[in-house]
This record gives sequence, C-alpha cells and structure tokens, in this order.
Amino acid sequence: MSAQPETAKSDTVQSPAETGLIEEGRDVILIERLEVAAQIGILESERGRTQTVRFDIEMRTVSGYRRIVRETGAFVSYADAVAFIQEKAASGGHTDLVEEWAETVAEFILKNELVDEVTVKVMKPDIFEEAAGVGIRITRKRAPL
Repeated sequence: MSAQPETAKSDTVQSPAETGLIEEGRDVILIERLEVAAQIGILESERGRTQTVRFDIEMRTVSGYRRIVRETGAFVSYADAVAFIQEKAASGGHTDLVEEWAETVAEFILKNELVDEVTVKVMKPDIFEEAAGVGIRITRKRAPL
C-alpha cells in the first residue's frame, strides 16, 4: 500500500489564530515595470506613432484586507489592472498626456472597494537618451462616503 502525500495548506489563507501573526495596517499590491506600446504624447512629433509606456502601481488595501479575503473570497486582482492597461493601449486611441493615463488607471483601480488608495507612475522611457524616463506619479484615495 502506498502512502498518500500530505496535502499542502499553502493554498488557503490561514487565520491569525492559526499563524500567530497579527495584521497591522494595510497591504500593498504591486505591479512593477509593466510596459505597453501606446500612442501617447502632446507634441506633433509624437502623433501617429507608438511609444513604450511603463507603469508602476501600488494598490493599498483597506484595513482588514486579509480577513476579508479569508471570510468572503473577495480580493484585489492585479491581473484586472494589467488587462485594463493592455486593452487601453491596444485600443489604438491617442492620449495626449501621461497624466491622463495615470488618472484613468487610478479611477479603474479604485472601483474595487478593497482598494482605498492607489499610486500610479507612468513613464515614457525613450524620450531622452540622458534620462531613464519622463513621466508622472500620482496618488489618489477613495472619496469618503
């Protein structure tokens, strides 16, 4: 008779009583260095062509996030944010300013009630040889009800 392997519990979220850990503050879900090709830029020389646009995103969860995940199964999906950015870039529409991209991404992410603050950094890495990139970083919070 062969022995059955033990099942791993790593795929379930354990309660603080099970782990001995205490949740303090909020978790931060990250997306780093996501690159897409997009039509962006306010200068005439930037119109009608695509450029690389790089995103770094920090999604701060509501207090008690892990408990909510454990009890309800609801969670913050970085995959949804990545898909949103990729689909927007693939749509082919032109955006004048990186600020517009950042605001649009922040608004999308804050639709998830488990995120109460988001920081979005949007960079164009290929503008100046002398710089790693140019862009903007914004932080937005959910408006109080």
